[in-house]
Amino acid sequence: MIPPFRFAMVEENLYRGGYPKPRNYRFLKRLRLKTILSLIPEQAAHDLQQFCKEEAIHMLRLKVDRMKEDNITLTYNKTLMAIHIIIDPTNHPIYVHCLDGADVTGLIMACLRRLQRWEQKYAMLEFTR
Repeated sequence: MIPPFRFAMVEENLYRGGYPKPRNYRFLKRLRLKTILSLIPEQAAHDLQQFCKEEAIHMLRLKVDRMKEDNITLTYNKTLMAIHIIIDPTNHPIYVHCLDGADVTGLIMACLRRLQRWEQKYAMLEFTR
């Protein structure tokens, strides 16, 4: 079983990483996910949609454009929407991913940690993870 690129457990029932590929599906299946939150510019690939359908995983997507010259194109409203989805226990266990599992996902996790009252320097470690 192969985890997605940059896969990590953030806390119980919350996982993060890169865009899942077919070779990662067996690994993800073992997590018994209820939700996958995709922070990506385009619709998810058909194989990922099919995997979610077969496993009864609720698939959510927030359209986030690709980075432009080291600028993450994540709006305030989309950040709030993502955080609301993540903190809602009815969505757990949840896997959150962007294209590479670093920039957009990292920023969302850093915001989550600040919401949890982590010191900024420690919250930023989630961004660089």
